[in-house]
Amino acid sequence: MTDEERDNDLEKLFRNKLEEHEVEADSGLTGRFMRRLDRKEFLRFNPARFNIYYLAAAVAGLTVAGLMLLTSPQGKDTLPEEQTPEIWQPAIADSTALKTEPRNGSELQKVIVTETASGTGKAEPAPGGVTERQNGIRTPAGAGVTHVKVARPGNAYTTVAHTALTIVVINASVTSGCVPLHVSFRNSGAATGTAEWSFGDGGSSHENNPDYIYDLPGTYNVSLTVTDQGGRKTVATEVIEAWARPSASFEIRQNDPSGENEKASFVNLSSGAVQYLWDFGDGTFSTLSDPSYRYERPGTYNVTLVAYSENGCADSLTINDAFTDNGTFIRFPNAFMPNTGGPTGGYYNQRTDEDNQVFHPVTSGVTSYNLKIYNKVGMLVFESDDIDMGWDGYYKGQICTPGVYVWKVRGTYRNGQPVVMAGDVTLLNY
Repeated sequence: MTDEERDNDLEKLFRNKLEEHEVEADSGLTGRFMRRLDRKEFLRFNPARFNIYYLAAAVAGLTVAGLMLLTSPQGKDTLPEEQTPEIWQPAIADSTALKTEPRNGSELQKVIVTETASGTGKAEPAPGGVTERQNGIRTPAGAGVTHVKVARPGNAYTTVAHTALTIVVINASVTSGCVPLHVSFRNSGAATGTAEWSFGDGGSSHENNPDYIYDLPGTYNVSLTVTDQGGRKTVATEVIEAWARPSASFEIRQNDPSGENEKASFVNLSSGAVQYLWDFGDGTFSTLSDPSYRYERPGTYNVTLVAYSENGCADSLTINDAFTDNGTFIRFPNAFMPNTGGPTGGYYNQRTDEDNQVFHPVTSGVTSYNLKIYNKVGMLVFESDDIDMGWDGYYKGQICTPGVYVWKVRGTYRNGQPVVMAGDVTLLNY
């Protein structure tokens, strides 16, 4: 049923109702009824005719347009797209406050440039300053200058250049090793300026690429501080470990192994070592700590001991011609009778030797010497590093009690062979 048929039915219904009640319509009923129909038609949406829905849409559109006009910036100078500054960022995080210089008689504002390692950045206003959004950021290799668009009074803009911090990297030729440890330091970063090196052991340098030697073992914190022309500092650090070397030392207790089945006994006196390598001088080697070895035939043999620390540092000692006497020896008497008239100081001569009043060795080819003498309870009663001074039998100005005393001597022969000997001597009744 169409709208027109529905309206006709409605009109017939009204007429029938009026006829049944025998009510005669007045002259204004038709007009009111038609106006009512017109309003109903106006409220009904009809795409072919203008009605209230089109009116509401028009009002809403005008309202939005008015709000956009009211809220849009008026009289403000914006930064055109073609004036967008290009920021060149370094690959390091840094926030630096820039203070621009006066230009054209007007003082420029201050701006803080935030630089990040990812290559993005922005400029933020410092107190009293104005800045615009920064676009077009890129990070070419080695770039250290940031260009920033800064607002001046009167809505004018100027571009300032900001030299940014760059990377400082320490490159050490070695970071660990045995003393003396030689290290070549290099600044492999892009930072430029005044270099100040601190090597961790009190040493320092202002060279860009210094060399340094660590002569004592330890762990050292190395730092490099680069100060640019603006006074800003960039710091890099490195750790260097210098390892101690062992000390190789040994003695040969039997130095005449030429007899049948005779063996030389090697006593290891090394310190700071965990592994050893012996070279007996005849093509034979050993890794034992204190080996014994029998030489097949008499001869000249140079014995070498190499001692290794746990970090692989090494030290060596060689005794040349270890088993040839070559006129080197040291011998001690087994008794003497001190001078009862008082201490003599221990210096001996031909007369005291005849009376046997001083206990001293008879030596040949000895280059270093230390003699210690103890009483029976282990108290040291005499010590001397002078091979020409022996013991006169006195202790602190008092003659010692007759009896047996123990002596021990350490020294070195002129061929480099060490000697360690011990024995006893009897101080006779006086």
